[in-house]
Amino acid sequence: MPSESNWLLLLSYDGTNYNGWQVQPNQPTIEGTLEEALLRLTGNIVKVHGSGRTDAGVHGLNQTATFSVVSGFSPEKWRLALNGVLPDDLVVKHVQQVPAAFHARHSSIGKRYRYLVCNLPYRSPFSRNKSWWVRKPLDLDAMREAASELTGRNDFSAFRAAGCSSPNPVKDLREILCDVKPWLHANLCLETEADSFLQHMVRIIVGTLVQVGTGKLKPQQMKGILESRDRVQAGPTAPAHGLYALCVRYPEGTVSWPEEVMNH
Repeated sequence: MPSESNWLLLLSYDGTNYNGWQVQPNQPTIEGTLEEALLRLTGNIVKVHGSGRTDAGVHGLNQTATFSVVSGFSPEKWRLALNGVLPDDLVVKHVQQVPAAFHARHSSIGKRYRYLVCNLPYRSPFSRNKSWWVRKPLDLDAMREAASELTGRNDFSAFRAAGCSSPNPVKDLREILCDVKPWLHANLCLETEADSFLQHMVRIIVGTLVQVGTGKLKPQQMKGILESRDRVQAGPTAPAHGLYALCVRYPEGTVSWPEEVMNH
């Protein structure tokens, strides 16, 4: 009898109409939609394992997922077949076969997110559900100074959701960038990368940095907020619709994506 093959998907999706990643009864989700597509193609219930559980409204640029099936499909046939049954707001960009032990989440060594802010005195109708509109001018120098205080290996208890179930709040925040860079009708991009993230961690960091940018908080307060381990001390949780899962890092030599696929 043929053995199962393990497949890694590179995904892009508009999260506007989805209630997050994880399967939920009577709710459209990314995971559920992928599993429904695989059921249509294989006739079997196939479990999809995502690299992370994004919240409702969060988007994916290069999100990853794995699944195992018995099939004679080639990677390109899987890509074409899945895209033939998936809705237009969820696309498989690339497929590759990986070792049986490979797992989209557990095999990763880092994740990178991008957050978009539309920092204008008026709303942009084209950035609705795609970025966070912040009317007040932002002091980018102050935001960058504050971001530098957060990088490194720290306890991020002050920057996680109250219901976060992660047993370890210590994360290695490798980088935070705050750049004026027009993209998808927004004009400010914040990018951050870590070995892994706590629930809502990126959005709370962004909300806190925006408060620094508007003068409600000072960059020098970041260290105290970290040390407090108190969620109340940090800023608000930025809206989900400005967040994009940018890429997932894997050990060198295990996964290779075509550059033209990653950049589009």
